[in-house]
Amino acid sequence: MRIFINPGHDVQLDPGACGNGLREADIVLKIGKRVEGYLRAVGYDVKLFQYDGLGEICFDANAWKADLFVSIHCNAATGTAKGTETFSSGGMKSTRLAEKIQAQIINSLPVINRGVKTANFYVLKHTDAPAVLVETAFIDNPDDAKLLIDREDDFARAIARGVTDYFANEKPLPDVVDTPTQSGTVGSHFNASEFVCHCCGQGSVDSRLIELLEELRAKAGKPVHVNCGYRCSKHNKEVGGVPNSQHVLGTAADITIPEIGFKRARELVESIDFDGTGFYPPLENGGAWFIHVDVRDGGIGSHVEWWN
Repeated sequence: MRIFINPGHDVQLDPGACGNGLREADIVLKIGKRVEGYLRAVGYDVKLFQYDGLGEICFDANAWKADLFVSIHCNAATGTAKGTETFSSGGMKSTRLAEKIQAQIINSLPVINRGVKTANFYVLKHTDAPAVLVETAFIDNPDDAKLLIDREDDFARAIARGVTDYFANEKPLPDVVDTPTQSGTVGSHFNASEFVCHCCGQGSVDSRLIELLEELRAKAGKPVHVNCGYRCSKHNKEVGGVPNSQHVLGTAADITIPEIGFKRARELVESIDFDGTGFYPPLENGGAWFIHVDVRDGGIGSHVEWWN
């Protein structure tokens, strides 16, 4: 998938909105670069282009044959307005993408929800791919400006997760994977066959789970082994799983990182925003261990943790 990221305006030619000692072009470029990094980490092809010429931006995105177009901006008004709003071109796919990004930002940051709206902005009208324009926050409002400074990474993560949420609905794993050695990849370092049911070959996997597993692998610097991903209801019952297991929903994985051991793996897992974690340490005789991770609440619920 090709994602075109357009931080608004230009640091040399047009700073965009200004306020509280900040320039829009600088802020959104920093956020855009972080979004680029997060999306590359889960295996997407990403192009970032910041330029003041709107025609050139759209031409470049269309020539590159982008699958999605995301323009990132800061808002400005009177200094009292605040909040986040995301604009779509009005098409079904564009609106769905806007809804996913808006929801992730609202659920991740203490911002006012100004909603998803339709607009005829040039970059939305003249881009072939589903396109959205994200107004992250009001740069001339002191409270919003502080968020743009202090929570830059949270804005970026939320936008990236909105993109992966969109693709999770658009392109899930195949319902049936023909063989255990099926070569389709999910993310940069995982194979679709790692997440399918061991008994029937069916499979689905939540894109946010892949995103966080890629983050875990990057921190570990070693391969993350997926022992169990999706389970069909029959297999879940056979292994003693609860009926509403996250594995049945495709939102969980049982993993090991043999090259770093249980203790270090636990520390790294705890540093990442999984919604649920279950720790099954090695037995006294040195038996096998694993760690359960899941994304049961989409990043908006309370964290759940347990030990075997």
